[in-house]
Order: sequence, then structure tokens, then C-alpha cells
Amino acid sequence: MENNPSQTAAEQAEKVNFAKEVKQFYAGDFKTLFRVFFTDPFDGLYALFHTPSDKSSMQALILFASVFVLYFLGGFILAGQMREYMGFAGFLNIAVIPVLVMLTISAFSFLIKSISGKINFKSELLTGAVCGIPLALVVALAVVAKIFGSDGNLMTFFFNPMAVGSLVGVFMVYLLLMLVNVFYQSLTSGGTKPLFAWYLSPLAILLSFYLAITVSNNLFY
Repeated sequence: MENNPSQTAAEQAEKVNFAKEVKQFYAGDFKTLFRVFFTDPFDGLYALFHTPSDKSSMQALILFASVFVLYFLGGFILAGQMREYMGFAGFLNIAVIPVLVMLTISAFSFLIKSISGKINFKSELLTGAVCGIPLALVVALAVVAKIFGSDGNLMTFFFNPMAVGSLVGVFMVYLLLMLVNVFYQSLTSGGTKPLFAWYLSPLAILLSFYLAITVSNNLFY
């Protein structure tokens, strides 16, 4: 079957455009997002979700893809001698879990706002994507722990961080609180009452992890 030249050219153009969007995002918008995330986690994130930019959907997709690649490569690097016992599916499982967490967070945001707030698809997708920032820090934490002689891998950090060390466990709780705050700011920006958002945010985050790990286990084991 011959390839359609026009279709091939269109696909190449899409790849070039996406690569350009990625480059522009990390050269500009990501720096702003990263700064807001850590320096203005309340009003800054609220404004981000309340009035998402026209590029927020593309930016969200870039963050989803970036977290997937980061976990896949991070899992491969941190596996060490265990690489020879892990197939492609094992590393794929490691990379899929955080992406499923982010997607589930977006789904919960959409569901809750459809009942108690105002739905904005860009905002819901961005909610899960922004949660990729603290999730990405888990990889950085795992690398630092590895440098200092820890035998833990990315899965250990998810399932039993205290086994790696009490300091790591405390930091993981800190990252969990970051996720809760992102979800809370997203809900309140959509009109959900603060009291409901305060109770629903940690529940949604914990359920997102549970559902993501359950789905991943059913897919790869």
C-alpha cells in the first residue's frame, strides 16, 4: 500500500509544530508556571485555573507527555542491575502510573465541578497537568536518594517511602500536600464552595492514586 504524500507531509508538519510548541513552552510559559507554583501557590494557581490561557490545552498535553518520558527514563536509570530482570512492560508501567494519576485528577475535577461548580475543560485538563510538577519531583528525590546510597526505586517511593528513610517519607507527604492544594485551588476557581473543596481535595487525590495503581496493575500484571 503506497503512502499518501500529502498525508505524510501533514504528519511531518504536525510533528514539527508540536516540537516547536514544546520548545516554546519550556523556554517561556513553563518558567512562569514553575515560579507561580512555588512562589504563589494560592492566588497564582487560582488565577491560572480561573482564566486558563488559549494555549493551556497544549501546555497540559506537553506536561502529560513530559512526566511520562521522565518516569520512563528515571525508572530505567534507577533500576540499576534490576534492568536485566525488567522488560519493557515494567518500565512502561512505571511511566504510566503518574500519567494515570494526572488523568484521574482531571476527571475528578471535571466531575466535582459539574455538580458544584462551573466546568471549563481547559482548566480541568490543566489541573491534572499541573499536578505533574510535584509528581516529577518524586523522580528528582529518587535520584538524590540513590546518590546517597539508597536502594529504593520509584515504586518504593510510591508504595513505601518510609522504607527509604524518614526524611524521604516526610518529603513525600509534603508533595502530597502540594497536590491537594492544586486540586483545591482548581475547585474553588470553578465556583465550588471552599468548605466542600477542603474536604473533597485530599479524598480526590488519594482516590486518584488508588485508581491509577489499580488500573496499571490490571494492565501490566
